[in-house]
Amino acid sequence: MLSIIGILVVTIGVLGGFVIAGGNLLTLFQPAEFLVLGGAAIGGMLICTPGYTLSATLKKIPRVFSAGLNSQDLLDILVMQYELYNKVRKEGILSIEQDVSVPADSPVFKKYPKFLANHEAVDFYCDALRQLVNGIDANAIDLSIETDLETHEKEIKGIPQVLARIADAFPGLGIVAAVLGIIVTMAHLDAPPEVLGHHIGAALVGTFLGVLLAYGYINPMAQKLETVNAEEEMYLACLASGFRAFAQGLAPMVAIEVARKSLYHAFRPDLDALNAAAKKG
Repeated sequence: MLSIIGILVVTIGVLGGFVIAGGNLLTLFQPAEFLVLGGAAIGGMLICTPGYTLSATLKKIPRVFSAGLNSQDLLDILVMQYELYNKVRKEGILSIEQDVSVPADSPVFKKYPKFLANHEAVDFYCDALRQLVNGIDANAIDLSIETDLETHEKEIKGIPQVLARIADAFPGLGIVAAVLGIIVTMAHLDAPPEVLGHHIGAALVGTFLGVLLAYGYINPMAQKLETVNAEEEMYLACLASGFRAFAQGLAPMVAIEVARKSLYHAFRPDLDALNAAAKKG
């Protein structure tokens, strides 16, 4: 929501200031400039971006405009871990074999639809639990988890860079569009002043759009995706921390307290609230 508000503020601020200064909004509508900027930006992105990164970027861009994680989402996975670890303590490790084999049918996981909707988190967490069920040594599982986290971090790191590269290119592409406009203008030097003014104004629109798109929209979106990535890593770290603590023999409540410590303070529930939610769950 804040991202949408931010886009509106940028748009209203820039265009509103232009109109107040006496500008005509129709002057900014220059299809040729749009084509030069858009075509060059998209083409450059296709040249420098691997297909898998481009696909991941397109899937993640909507997250720029979503609300993102909230405190309840993190409290839920803490309580979920407590329920699962408590089940293991009471019924044995094999009691969760079906839970991790078919997470969508798990009585525990079904209580937390947001977790189940996060396929990366489900795969990450259930894979670790599956290894524990299969009797793999806790140290070996820890190495597997660490490797998985590092791979995930490397994969998502390239996503904001796609938009950042486009933002870096836009001012230069705006100059390209402006130069092309000046070339067109040079062919009309014998035209009346108002015609020359129209052509020069159209050429300058390219530079204006390039700078505005870079610093008003695309670069802030890249920064937002970095925040989204950081929240994803925190979410996985919460699952990993709780699992590691429990795999090392700590009690379920102690394990989720360790997991709680991995959360940013803005998302970290109060210890009393966590205890109350765990007992209620």
